[in-house]
Amino acid sequence: MPRLSIKSRGVALAAFAAGALTLSACTPPMPPDVLAAVAESQITCESGDVAVGTPEEFFGAMSTVGGALQGVCPDQTVTEVSPLDPAPVLLTSGTPSQAEIDAFSSERCSAGETIVIPAFSYAVNIIFNVIGLEGLYLTPQAVAGILTGSVTSFEDPLIADANEGFDLSGLPDITVFGTEEPSGSVQAMSAWLAEEVPDLWTAGEVSVLPYGEKLASGQEVLDTMLGIDASVTVMPTILGVQYGLAPASLPATLTANEGAEGELVVMNPDDVQLAKIGSGATVASLDESGNTYLASPAVGGIPSVESFDLAASKVVVQEGEPVAGWPVLAFSHLMVCNTPDDPLPLSFAQYLVRLAGQGSLEGYGMTPLPEPIRFATFEPLKVVVEEPTE
Repeated sequence: MPRLSIKSRGVALAAFAAGALTLSACTPPMPPDVLAAVAESQITCESGDVAVGTPEEFFGAMSTVGGALQGVCPDQTVTEVSPLDPAPVLLTSGTPSQAEIDAFSSERCSAGETIVIPAFSYAVNIIFNVIGLEGLYLTPQAVAGILTGSVTSFEDPLIADANEGFDLSGLPDITVFGTEEPSGSVQAMSAWLAEEVPDLWTAGEVSVLPYGEKLASGQEVLDTMLGIDASVTVMPTILGVQYGLAPASLPATLTANEGAEGELVVMNPDDVQLAKIGSGATVASLDESGNTYLASPAVGGIPSVESFDLAASKVVVQEGEPVAGWPVLAFSHLMVCNTPDDPLPLSFAQYLVRLAGQGSLEGYGMTPLPEPIRFATFEPLKVVVEEPTE
């Protein structure tokens, strides 16, 4: 099967900053994207430190955003803390449930209003400890078999028949590891399997693997896997690669608009541009209060016009190639307590979704929000952008 090949145009990141922003009407009228750019150029610096509860797999990411923010607002700092600490800002590893949002509101924001927005996305993959198997192609059927325990050997026909160029003989049996705590990576992978092979993956969208050995944390999973050949887990691609573990190649399923309907195109796990395209497969919605904006896991690899703008993504698809990307991405979210007497949590969130904040996250290895999703966060974050007048 051919690999989708795309190249980067290059990304120009403006050093925009945050704050509670209000833009007055302009003459002549400007389109919304231009108005947004003008809004981002306005800076309202605050003074003080905001604590951000950060999951272990992303520890360092929020400090990276804070460092970029401090370059514009020297007196405004960010401190990462455990997700269990009562911080007024909490980063999740996936799309939070209503129960999780309610718990944040009651435990951390009883005197204010809770705002929830997508923060970034990240590619999720099957990661295994087998030297030399980087890029091994796994179909949804093979992934479902591994994660349910029906495929226990790399020589199983579901794996071997699609990987004639790999020597899969003599490997130990597959051992699956997961975490006891909910995982955004598992949420995204299970959502993909529920859509692709619902007859084989009957668990639906879950956040804890229903099969395999459970350990207390992702770090413990990584440390354990390094000592066990043929061990397998679900985690962010970049995290597995950083530990020298092998990521799989996965397929995107084309629709009639992209080519032969149902055709599979193999996706390269090392291509960060594919993650940008694949993130556009998310479905996002704003609740009636206007304070909660959620993005679902992005599965399938085929972006929608509502969630993805190819030109704004700064990637170029080669002529004749379908617009298809990495098929499994989780969306991390921020839950923010907004209170009148403490502007720091909201200010930090506003900066994170600015181009500069997203750029710092991309430098850390995360996938920035698709532009339509990023722009839509302005409403719950109280960034007022007037529509152009007639």
